[in-house]
Amino acid sequence: MSSNGLMEWGSDHCTLLFMSLQDLDTLLQQRHNEQDLAQQLSEPVSVETLIQLGRERGLSITEDDVISAQLREDSDAPSAELQKRMADESRRLRHFIQG
Repeated sequence: MSSNGLMEWGSDHCTLLFMSLQDLDTLLQQRHNEQDLAQQLSEPVSVETLIQLGRERGLSITEDDVISAQLREDSDAPSAELQKRMADESRRLRHFIQG
C-alpha cells in the first residue's frame, strides 16, 4: 500500500481508476465556481447525467467512479449516520415488499 492509502498493483488500470475518481472530485468542486453546474447538481441526478456533465468539461467519469465515491463517503461517515441511512432504506423496502 502506498503512502496515500492506495493499493499499488503496478497496473495502468488502477491508475486510470484513481484518475477518473479525481475527475469526479474535480467536477463536484467545479460546482462552487459554476453557477449553472451548481444548479444542475442541486437536485439528485442520474449517473448518466453526472457522467455527461463531466464529459462536457473534458473529464472522464465512469459509473464505477460514482460507486467508489459513495463507498468512500460511507467509510468516512460516523456509525450513527450509517445506521440512520440503513433505517431509512429499510423503511423504503418495507413499503416496497408486500407480504
